[in-house]
Amino acid sequence: MKLKTLKMFVKLIQYNSFSKVAEDLELTQPAVSMQIRSLENKFQTELFTRQNNQLELTPAGRIVYHQAQQILVKWENAEIQVEQIKKENYNQLTIGASTIPSEYLLPDLLAKFYDKLPEVEVDMKVKDSKDIIELLENREIDLAIIGYQPKDPKFKTISIVQDELVLIVPPKHKLAEETKINTQQLIQEKILIREEGSGTRKTMLKALKKAKINPETLNIRACLGSNEAIISAVESNLGISFISNLAAKKAEANGRVKTIKLENIEITRKFYLAYHNNRAEDLLIKEFRDLC
Repeated sequence: MKLKTLKMFVKLIQYNSFSKVAEDLELTQPAVSMQIRSLENKFQTELFTRQNNQLELTPAGRIVYHQAQQILVKWENAEIQVEQIKKENYNQLTIGASTIPSEYLLPDLLAKFYDKLPEVEVDMKVKDSKDIIELLENREIDLAIIGYQPKDPKFKTISIVQDELVLIVPPKHKLAEETKINTQQLIQEKILIREEGSGTRKTMLKALKKAKINPETLNIRACLGSNEAIISAVESNLGISFISNLAAKKAEANGRVKTIKLENIEITRKFYLAYHNNRAEDLLIKEFRDLC
């Protein structure tokens, strides 16, 4: 029996939907149905029935479902252990990070990590939070440091630092002398925003909605793909923007922008360290986690 068929069956019971399984595995719905039918033919019995649009396991189905879960977990653990042995041979740790952590958190953490384990090679991949979580899901990285918490229960997540989003304006902007502005002043300005998938963008829009500010009322001038692009655009008077205070402090110290807060709204977020639950005891992951 193929592992992919067992995985398909487990997902079918969890999702209660052939179409969702097909979408998740990038297959057609008939292909999923055929594989599930082949599994029932293997045992020569029904594994589930339909009751009120719900899939109900038969007694035989319950046995197959629970055993399939155990088989898949054992196989995943085998893959992890083999990868761990391979990586220990090469002493390599692959870390994925969104923009802010890669620029303002990881340099100090890596310096401490290298002090303790100078022989380890660290490979760092920098993308937006959504893409980094996808890399972690696909086991293309060992650890992730991102701007929002993954919801998948197979990930262990640890809050490592709290950040604040502040509004940045050009140094000679009419609002540059203000310490706080109100929402009406914000709506009148040209706004620059981060790209889809950015933790900064997600946090900003969520906070504005909570404060009863409809994002559609904002005059959004452009979507940009990095904090440096945002800072440079603000510096060039293309608009104003919300950005991590970690990034804003350095830009303000260099005279490139001025920072302002929004009246009655505090936009905070946390950065998280994330890894697969079943890798919690990996040596290099434990060492890096302890530094955080």
